[in-house]
Amino acid sequence: MPSTENPQRRIEATTAFFWAVGAVLPAVGGLWYFLAEAPRVGLARLQLAGSADQAFAICERRLSACQDALTAYYTLVMCCTISLLLIFWLSYFTFPSKRGRHVAVLAMIVTAVGGLCGVGENSLIKHGLGLGQEQAGNGWFAMAAGLAALKWLIAMLTILALYQWLISLSRAGRVALPTVRRRLRRQPQADPTTETVTCKRRHESDRPAVVPSWPVALEPDGTPWPTIPEDRYDAPQATPSHWRYEGTTAPGRQNADTGICVSGGGIRSACVTLGALQSLRKTLTKADYLVSVSGGGYAVGAMQLALSDKEGESVGPSTGNTCEPGSVEEDHLRRHSKYVADGTGEWLVALGVLLRGLLASFFLLGTATALLGLGLSWAYHLVPVTDLNHLAAPGIHFCPGHCTPPPRPAFRHPAVGAVLGLFAAAAGSWLIWLFATTWSRKEKLGIFFARAFRLLVVLAVALATAVILLPLLAWWTVHLQLQLKVSRPQTGAGIGATVLISYVIALITTLWRRRQTLRSGLSKITDLLRGKPGLARAVPNGFTQYLLVWAVLALLTAAFLLLLGWSMATGWSWPTWAQIAVPGILLLLGSSLDQTWMSLHPFYRRRLASCFAVRRSTDPAQPGVQIAEPYNFDTETTTLSTYGGKRSKFPQVIFAAAANLSGASRTPPGRRAVSFTFSHDYVGSPDVGYACTTCLETHTKLHIARDLTVQSAMAISGAAFASAMGAQARAFQTFFALSNARLGSWLPNPSALAERWADDAPWWLSPPPTIRRLPYLLREVFGRYPMDDRLLLVTDGGHYENLGLVELLRQGVRTAICIDASGDTPPFATTLAEAIALAYEELGVTITLDHPETLIPGSGEPLSPHSVLSDINTRLSKTAVITGTITYPKNLEIKDEQGQTMWAGREGRLIVARATLTRDLPYQLLSYAAAHPVFPRDSTSDQWFDHEQFDAYQTLGHCIGKRVQGLLDQPSPAPAT
Repeated sequence: MPSTENPQRRIEATTAFFWAVGAVLPAVGGLWYFLAEAPRVGLARLQLAGSADQAFAICERRLSACQDALTAYYTLVMCCTISLLLIFWLSYFTFPSKRGRHVAVLAMIVTAVGGLCGVGENSLIKHGLGLGQEQAGNGWFAMAAGLAALKWLIAMLTILALYQWLISLSRAGRVALPTVRRRLRRQPQADPTTETVTCKRRHESDRPAVVPSWPVALEPDGTPWPTIPEDRYDAPQATPSHWRYEGTTAPGRQNADTGICVSGGGIRSACVTLGALQSLRKTLTKADYLVSVSGGGYAVGAMQLALSDKEGESVGPSTGNTCEPGSVEEDHLRRHSKYVADGTGEWLVALGVLLRGLLASFFLLGTATALLGLGLSWAYHLVPVTDLNHLAAPGIHFCPGHCTPPPRPAFRHPAVGAVLGLFAAAAGSWLIWLFATTWSRKEKLGIFFARAFRLLVVLAVALATAVILLPLLAWWTVHLQLQLKVSRPQTGAGIGATVLISYVIALITTLWRRRQTLRSGLSKITDLLRGKPGLARAVPNGFTQYLLVWAVLALLTAAFLLLLGWSMATGWSWPTWAQIAVPGILLLLGSSLDQTWMSLHPFYRRRLASCFAVRRSTDPAQPGVQIAEPYNFDTETTTLSTYGGKRSKFPQVIFAAAANLSGASRTPPGRRAVSFTFSHDYVGSPDVGYACTTCLETHTKLHIARDLTVQSAMAISGAAFASAMGAQARAFQTFFALSNARLGSWLPNPSALAERWADDAPWWLSPPPTIRRLPYLLREVFGRYPMDDRLLLVTDGGHYENLGLVELLRQGVRTAICIDASGDTPPFATTLAEAIALAYEELGVTITLDHPETLIPGSGEPLSPHSVLSDINTRLSKTAVITGTITYPKNLEIKDEQGQTMWAGREGRLIVARATLTRDLPYQLLSYAAAHPVFPRDSTSDQWFDHEQFDAYQTLGHCIGKRVQGLLDQPSPAPAT
């Protein structure tokens, strides 16, 4: 295993603080000297003149003043370059991620290039002016203008430097100032860098507060992240490393004899799970683990909460009769199965919440776009690498009747030449790299030119964007505005239409019940002649939704580009109040609004709780009368550590979700997410680390801590539509982020906490966020989820694996029971097949199924008469329950309560119960299936079950659960020891 030692040199907080203060002194001194000594001659326009005539026209009769300004400018360039280099050098030590340090190194290189460009163009202009207008020629000024364009582009790094300087100053000052104060007062030295992380649970060496994930190499330098204790993974090498790492469970969890996993599938899966667990009551009381995904977690969470009192302790009905048939809890679930909205009032609230989120998202993103355009507008106004000043008047006054379209921007030829020169230099570096890798044995030479090629390409593209593309966008926006004769009312109408279209598409993508009747008439005959079963058409693929989403994404992209172009063209001429209001509003809202709480997540969590958060109680006024008492959502916080605690004769509940990560260093091939679990003891997974649940609840701020509850775990595990959905279509994810029609939550990254909770945590580590601000919304829009970030976007467990089978096998169970209500499109159980493949890839667990073909619809013995029941016969499977053999890559050890080994071995048993039709189902269920061709595969987008749907799926779950219990009750051969 590669070393995980951190190669970064440490720098003391006091030293860093004074270094940060001293780093800005050269720039401040240089600016003061320049303002005091340099005459005002329009230096930026002189630098970009590009020809002798324009340069001498700018200087007019003030040639000596221009020379003096250029001389003073030397000092300003050198002082600012020194300050930027010092700031980026300091940021190399103060930004913990390898990516941050790599950016710091590149920024220092680019800053040095910018300084040289500044000195070079200054020297060329001074020399040209010294020669005089007749002898100078245009060459000196053209070269100076090209260098000036590149220099002003690099000067944008000042924004990054200012940000990094403020961060470094605040982080170092948080530690250095108290230290200096104590030294001045001669008080005993203390280490204020860390706060001891404690909770009511006593953490021993075998149950730490946080366990980091196994390390992987982070680009670009390949240094492993995160840093872990040296002996953390020093296990025997009999099992390959990756399987050992992925098989790591939360501290304190042991291998078990029996475990149950229930699949995702929305309310459909919740009903099947409820019925199945009712039939499996005998096994449920003996099982050790109960892993739930998405909809299956609704029923599991309801049973867990039904066993808790108002303090979260294990009180109430016994495990044997919780949510039993006929209980008040089951009756409550049945009556509230339309949990999203039931009735006109609730529907209006749901539609209003979606509209509110969409308006809030568009307003924030639109304000951010306008602010970006405003900044660029002032940049082009003060430093006209391409002159856009002529676009302001026609663009801001909306004069379609009498304004002529403005001419296209006149690109400065030296700036365009600088772009071409950078591309030529990049091509030359690439050719040299090719020759160096082919003929030279010096590897470092090839690496140097490869990095130079990438840097030159980035600079060339950035300069081309600044000189050509952005000016064209600004001009095209104003030109289109005047050509179409757009007025202010029409602009408002266009904005309203864009919002309305986006809202309608958001409703379609989130609420559209994708149903389709089975074949009939001529299509039935043609399908039969082709050998196509009618069942395959029962669940359409939603292609129309996909096209609609792409269309609205194109519309929104055009709208934001038009806003950016118009802001660039007119921003510098806006009224003063508008130029103050735009950044002020964005700063206020972007820094104070929690982006997760702006989404649909709080509404979804509350609606789930209205149905599935209920407990049995006795009516005080009528002793002996039992009622279903809903949880008070506002006053009773169902913390995971207490309300999710282990109950007597009830398995430990593990809610399986998915953490979305960018890149392929951590995620399984073909997926963009890894496992993330919630339980009473730990939160996380091997890929992101484990954090003590109680510690997280204690040391996480209120906004985020509210998502560390049983109700939130149910909602996050079932966050089916979100801005990140694993391997799902990227178009839907982007649209959900833009429209705020998104579920899921940003939660603390356990591996990042491992560094921050360490006793020797360095001072430069930023504390966990107290609120999820605007940058997290932007990350969802652009799909950026770095593995070393402080927060992770956690969504539906189905985005990783929809059965929970992989997570159950990770715990190491001898008998695994899988309730599959995922609703796969026939003929094969695709979700089960994917879980089996993932279990081998990630854990090295091999699963061999016994007669899986008996699950295929159409394999069952048909009902009579065939001519009347032909449709339903094509949907009958031979059986709904199959078995299989589990082979683990290492021996399991199952111990009793005294710690004695009861069983040891590598082979276990898998029982899969799939929600499918068989001929021996009850008459009323077959009758319902005949009348409802989609059953039992109603789309997950249908979350409005009526009582008939609820009863049908619950009965189906009861039947398959009963068959599983019958298999478990059969005597099994004596286990090998």
